[in-house]
Amino acid sequence: MTSGDDFGWLDDDAIVGYSVSFVEGVEPVEALERIGADVGTLPELSAADADEFSRTAGAVPVIRAGRCGTWTVLIEHDANTGVNEQTLPALSAGTRAVSVFSSASGMDLFYYAEDGRLTTIVETTIPENTYGEQPDRFLHELAEVGLGPDDEPESVRAATMALVHSVWGVAVDEETMFAAPLPTALIRR
Repeated sequence: MTSGDDFGWLDDDAIVGYSVSFVEGVEPVEALERIGADVGTLPELSAADADEFSRTAGAVPVIRAGRCGTWTVLIEHDANTGVNEQTLPALSAGTRAVSVFSSASGMDLFYYAEDGRLTTIVETTIPENTYGEQPDRFLHELAEVGLGPDDEPESVRAATMALVHSVWGVAVDEETMFAAPLPTALIRR
């Protein structure tokens, strides 16, 4: 089992907020299309370069996409404009998708969608707050990574990413999150 210690870097003070999402068996460009991102031009950018790309485009939100085995990873910094409750059904059509969101205000969310349905939402900062068609679907797995109702994890962010890794075998590392040049799309909605 993966522990939250493997993802302690997510608590770096420089990381204000983020959304990291995974969709199985869907290529990066198709995943971007499913959430409505502009795939006309896809420069390969690091997180810092993607931020500059956003600024020069008039502060339009951006999302980066890459591969993680048979999954596509979608990364947004300081937002969840691209992958959220409204776009996860389309992203998961015919497959499954999992997403974690951590806001600057301290709200952390875990989403699971399957075959076009958003089935489970967990507010991981208060893990007894669960929603969706199957709100209790991952209670056992949450407890295994220290996100049970009576747990006080050292890092909710790290424990949430450990959940994704332990259940689906995918995760993002620090290199991919920040430095790796990944295809980057504007989100124009």
